[in-house]
Amino acid sequence: MELMCRRSHRPVRVSAAQFDVFEQMHYVCFHYEFEHDAFDVDEECSAGGCPSATIATGRGIVIGTARALAIESASDAPWANPTVHEYLEAFARWLEDSDGYYINQGRVPPGSGWEVVNDGLRAATTYE
Repeated sequence: MELMCRRSHRPVRVSAAQFDVFEQMHYVCFHYEFEHDAFDVDEECSAGGCPSATIATGRGIVIGTARALAIESASDAPWANPTVHEYLEAFARWLEDSDGYYINQGRVPPGSGWEVVNDGLRAATTYE
């Protein structure tokens, strides 16, 4: 029997294991129904993992972080990973371990890839 979302009336496949936890809805439908509160649907709300985070301001924040890191690097900042290849390897390792980072911080992993990339760009300067 195919599970049907009671909000969108579409089949639930990806989050089928959590069908009852999400009140017989897709996670996104559940989020907008119960967690998004008074926020505009195109605006990131305060709930961790908000699906609207991907269309919020993440891109500009990542660009700003990348530019700030370029300035730091040019001024010989004391990074643990000073060369490009060391930095990129640390960035890749941090991304692989990012779930652990958020758990250790007591945070829900962000729903926005932009936020994860932004955190990883900064973390790669010290990650070992």
